[in-house]
Amino acid sequence: MTTRRTVIEALERWAPPSWADSYDTVGLLWGDPTRSISGILTALDLTPDILQEAQAVGADFIVVHHPIWFGQKSRLAWDSYADKLIYDCIRADIAVYAMHTNLDHAQEGVSYALCRALGIIPEGFLRPVNDHGAGYIGRGSVALAVEDFLKHVQKALSIPVLRYVRGPQTAIQRVAVCGGAGSFLLPEALRAGVDAFLTADIPYHRFFEAQGRLWLIDIGHYESEVWIADHIAAYLKRHFPDLSIFSTRIRTNPVEYWL
Repeated sequence: MTTRRTVIEALERWAPPSWADSYDTVGLLWGDPTRSISGILTALDLTPDILQEAQAVGADFIVVHHPIWFGQKSRLAWDSYADKLIYDCIRADIAVYAMHTNLDHAQEGVSYALCRALGIIPEGFLRPVNDHGAGYIGRGSVALAVEDFLKHVQKALSIPVLRYVRGPQTAIQRVAVCGGAGSFLLPEALRAGVDAFLTADIPYHRFFEAQGRLWLIDIGHYESEVWIADHIAAYLKRHFPDLSIFSTRIRTNPVEYWL
């Protein structure tokens, strides 16, 4: 039987915990690593619905992108959303493993998955750091007029609304992306000379820095990263073809849009 530790070792060959940012909480959050695995569920977030889904499909090991807490935790508070969920998972004997900023920085990680979702051919890291990095640069198979590119992004990522600032009135083909909050990479995107930079959680004043220089497009945090659940599942299926591995079918995004 395959143990949790064996799966963890495979995940950490892809995205070593040492690549995570200092504030982050990654790795096995709870659970016995020596236990054998009956099934794995991958998801962007850990929520009560994800826990129920894991139980329904017979998964006792959940791999998520977002950890359920950051920093040190010394006690569980029953009236805390996160802490109650931790308690419910432990009581159900379901282990949870988080791959957050270490997977952001990995080859074929979060931003690579976003490129693939957009139909963009990945070329390499936007900010390379030795054998890992941040963000990705890619190229569309054809150049698209701006309006057509924006429509393509909406359709490919199922986004009802886009926040953006206008760049030059040219066709868009070479694109930088960063899953999650990636506006810190705007200087690299400008230096790379891309036509557009797609990321999430862009602060208001960042739009001024990009105005007239490139199309800076806020696609939403969930929408920029949700693709990683299927991507993790595919990676695990390649390495453990005999395990029952499921990617969540639940939309965990708490944000709604009024149009």
